[in-house]
Amino acid sequence: MSLSAELKIYLDVNFKGLKLFRPLFFAGAFGLRFDLQDAVLETSEDAYFEEVVRRMDKIHAITTTENDDILLLYRKDTYKRRKIRLANYLFKQISKNATIELKRRRTPFYDYEGVNASVRSCQVLIKDSVNNINFHNLYVAISNMDFGRSPVLEDREGELYIINLTRNTVTIMYDDRGCDIISYDVSLLKEYYNQLSDLILEVNRPEIINKLNII
Repeated sequence: MSLSAELKIYLDVNFKGLKLFRPLFFAGAFGLRFDLQDAVLETSEDAYFEEVVRRMDKIHAITTTENDDILLLYRKDTYKRRKIRLANYLFKQISKNATIELKRRRTPFYDYEGVNASVRSCQVLIKDSVNNINFHNLYVAISNMDFGRSPVLEDREGELYIINLTRNTVTIMYDDRGCDIISYDVSLLKEYYNQLSDLILEVNRPEIINKLNII
């Protein structure tokens, strides 16, 4: 079975056929939103980016374990004949034994309402366990995307979804600003909320508390 077929079946079974799009928090499942920015630090400071990655590393440490099975979905809008290149920094952060599927044909790209917003997109799927993927380096690269810093994912664009097949969660780090995680396991999200309450995005905290029935 191809990884794309496996992903479709997985989403149908565990996420009621949910389509992955940004912002993930509004995709339809229960979710958490995290603030990766320190309001005191400036983007001109290295300390700003170090804090972004520190927060993302903390989220990662609580929401994954080394033996979790992961499916990475990296997707980007493309123009004309542009593709995801194997020289992409992403491929340098995974094991040589990882299962990889690179789709060089048109695939759906959805907007925030779940509507097919583009047919000119391509994606790569990577399946492996957490301990074989250098997530710290990926978080550094994503945090750099809008600032001309290195390392960075190819062309400073695209979106990387982290699908935890063991815990049935989907996580996306947008850029230096924030991260969403969704699941239909409310108990698990409550556990994450309690451990990561200091990083919850305040503007969405009331909605999260209400939907998860947090007391």
